Parts: sequence; C-alpha cells; structure tokens
Amino acid sequence: MTIDNLLPKSKMAVLAASTNPTTVLTTQNTKTLLALLSPAFANSLYLATILQRLLSTTTLFLLFRSYLLSIFLLQQSYHASQILLIQSLYASSIACQNAYWASKKGTRLLWRSTEGMRKKLFMEFMIFVLGGGNQLILVLFWPGWIIVGGGIWGVWSLCG
Repeated sequence: MTIDNLLPKSKMAVLAASTNPTTVLTTQNTKTLLALLSPAFANSLYLATILQRLLSTTTLFLLFRSYLLSIFLLQQSYHASQILLIQSLYASSIACQNAYWASKKGTRLLWRSTEGMRKKLFMEFMIFVLGGGNQLILVLFWPGWIIVGGGIWGVWSLCG
C-alpha cells in the first residue's frame, strides 16, 4: 500500500500543490472543489429562502398587528373624544346657567342701587319741565299734540 491509495484524490492534489508550487489546479481538482462547496451553497441558499420566508411572515405579522392596533386606538380615541364632548357640554351648560343667573341677579341689584339717583333725576326733570323752565320742552312733551296731530292728519288725508 502506498500513500497514494490512502489519501483521497483531493488531498493528493493539495499535497501535490504544496510540494510543487508551479502546479496549477487542474479541472479535476476544480470539479472536486465545486463538489465540496456545492452542498454548502445549496444549504446556504436553502437557509436564505427560509430566512426570507420568516422575515416576510414576521413583517406581515407586524404590519397586521400595527394595523389592528391603529384601528383599536382610533376607535378608543373616538369614544374618548365623545365622552369629553358630552362632559364639556354638560359643564358648559352649567356654567351658562350660572352666568345667566349671576347676570340677572347683578342687573337686578344694579337697578335697585340706582333707584335713589333715578328718583332725584326724575324730580329735577319734572321741576325743569313743569316749573316754567324751558317752554320748548313743555311744547314737545304736551299730551295734546296727539289730538292736534291726529286731526291734521285726518284733514290732510281727506283733502289730499
């Protein structure tokens, strides 16, 4: 038995190449190298397709989950906005009722507080008008003008 029989041909080529640096790999050695590497390439391609499928499945799963989550959040925000709207409507109605009551009460108190001043102003006006103050004001506020004006209008509409 020789050493050539014990070693496979590919190892013999490596030994031959290492002993003789001028030897170039032959086509047979290239074929054996491809024969050694082709299962690795096949396995790596198989693993790459599995990885691609896992990645696409995971991506689709994440997209579907994010879609469902966004729909859920949209519905919850819609319901929350409705609740906030109803509560703000209730609060604003109470505020408007209180503001109306306060303004009504304030107006009434203001009117009552000016009663003395109003009485004094009315008394001064009556003294001025009826007390011989300004004759023009007496003529303007004379109640007989209603009768005189109605008579003039009746004559004018009959003749006119």
